[in-house]
Formats: sequence, structure tokens, C-alpha cells
Amino acid sequence: MKNITLYYIKKRLPVFLIVLGISIICSIIFISTTPFIREYRNNNGELTRHINTTGIIYLSVILMIISIIVPIYEFAFKMRKNGCDLHYSLPIKRNKLFIFKYLFGLSEVLLIFIVNFFIVSTCAVIKLSGVEFTFVSFNPGYIYLYLPFAVILGTLLYSWTTFFYTRANRILDGIICVLISNSLFLIVMFGLYAYISNWHGYDYNLLVFLGGYHYSPIASMINIGIFFDRLGSTNVYDLNNIYADIILWSVSIITIPLFIILSYKQRAEVSEDISDSVFLYKTMLPIFIVFAFMMNELNSFSWIAIVIGGYIGYVIYNRNFLLKKIDLITLISSVGIGFILMCIKMAWQKGASRPL
Repeated sequence: MKNITLYYIKKRLPVFLIVLGISIICSIIFISTTPFIREYRNNNGELTRHINTTGIIYLSVILMIISIIVPIYEFAFKMRKNGCDLHYSLPIKRNKLFIFKYLFGLSEVLLIFIVNFFIVSTCAVIKLSGVEFTFVSFNPGYIYLYLPFAVILGTLLYSWTTFFYTRANRILDGIICVLISNSLFLIVMFGLYAYISNWHGYDYNLLVFLGGYHYSPIASMINIGIFFDRLGSTNVYDLNNIYADIILWSVSIITIPLFIILSYKQRAEVSEDISDSVFLYKTMLPIFIVFAFMMNELNSFSWIAIVIGGYIGYVIYNRNFLLKKIDLITLISSVGIGFILMCIKMAWQKGASRPL
């Protein structure tokens, strides 16, 4: 294992330094162009001074990007037959190879993030400390409180991306399924909200809990950044907006043991084949179609785009315009179920069959 680690460090060091350098340059540009302090005069002509940002939202964006890019690069080898032959010839068991690359990539993500965190946070503390603000006092503790949460959530987003990406057998399928997995829970929750709101009427708390953007891991990462940035700039916190995020991140923990378990079953011969994992197109496309129908209206005709999009999804899955019989049946069934549910929702909206 020691030899493998040294081999990877030497092999990846140039790429790592390039990515680290680019991220540091971006952080320097952010620091030099972003006003950390906002000043304006109120109606009485008095000068008011506020904290514009603590830099945490920017750091969340950085963490989100590298948590997606690094695992895609790290596990690209399994999508190519020659890459599989090279890596599987190494003196290490396949499951240990996958776990090693998972941990190696994760260490790269966290190291890049932590370096940028201390650059941005140090600048924020220098610029904001000692300044007399109108309504709040700057407390650098809020910035450093974000760090352990960011490490945990960055690890979970990295694990989420790694799991869904490695279920695919080619790079394009992996990238598409990472994107779909980041919107699947979102579609499901908005679909549920479309139904429940017909029973109880508009409810903002219900919308946040079920239909908010928090159920996308990518968007949720930004939302956590917004939460801590507001906490640091206004000293006010609103836990009502992060309940959904807590649920999502709790679910995402499952991807870690699943990745480890399924790493034992990795086979080189399936590389570049159709990605028929139960965690990808097979399951995602029918769910996506049904709940997308639940969100739509019969008279908007946007449901036609869902049908076309579903067909295109199966074409990408099969790599053929002529779908297999089972996939054609699944597509037609999904469209049929979704259309029926959409019509039921329309009937409820018109009061034809509203439950008590």
C-alpha cells in the first residue's frame, strides 16, 4: 500500500498543484474584487455600515466544484478498457483500489478547500475586524464554525458524486447520472408538494420542507454556505430553512457503505458497456418521468417535453434510437402513470374530488 501511495502522489502531484494554483488564483481574484463591507446612507442621511459577506458562500462554491470534478477525474479509469487493464494490474485488490482512490481523491478535495479556506477567512478577518458596524459586531468565530461543517458536507457530496458516477460504465453516463441524481430528490419533493398543497392549500413551511431546492446536494451545499454567511454577517440564524438539508445529508451517508460494498463487484469487462446499474437510468428515468408529470398541468403542454425527454433519456441509456422491449414498456408505463396522476391533480384543483 505504501508503494501504491507513493506512486499516486508522484503521478497526481502536477495535476494537483495545477488545480490548487487555479483555486488560489480564483480566491485572490474574489478577495480583491469583492467588497466585504457595504456602506450606504439611510433616509436621515446617517451612514450605516454592514457586513456584505464573510466569504463563506464563495468557499461553498469552491468546495462544491472540486467535490464533483475530483471523483469524476479520479474514477475515469474504470470507464475505459485500457484504463481498467492498467489499474487492475496493480498489486492491490480491486475493492482496496477503489477505497484507496476514494480516500486519495477525498484528501485532495479537503486539502484544496482548507488551503483556500484559510486564505479567504484570513482576509475576511483582517478586513472586518476592528470595524464598527451599525447593527452587528463581527465575530470571526462564525467563520471558523463553518469549517467542520464544510469538511463533513464536502465529504458527503464527494461520496454522493463518487457513488453515482462509479455505477456507470462510461464517462458520459456517469456525468449524466451525477446530474440526474442531484435533481431526482428535488423532482420527487416538488411532485409531492404539488399534491399535498391541493389538500391543504399553499403553505410556505411545507414548500420549504418538501419543495425547496434543499433536496439537491449541489444546491444544498450552497444553501449551507448562505446559512453560515448570514450568521456571520447578521448574527441571525434561521433553522427552519435547513431541516430539509439535514434530511438530505442524512440520506447521502448511505452512499459511503454502498460504495464500499459494491466495490467488491467491480468488473473490468463491463467497461464501456451499457450502464445498466439499478441505481442509474433503470430507476432514475421512471421516477423522474412520473414525478415531473405530477408537477405539471394538462393545459400547459409542457408534459409533452417530459415524454420527449424521457425517450431521449432511454436513447442515451441504450445508445440506440430503437429501444429494447423492456425499456419501451417501462417508458410507456411511466408516462401513463404520470399522466393519470397529473389528471387526478387537475381534478382536485377544480374541486371535483377534493378530500376532506
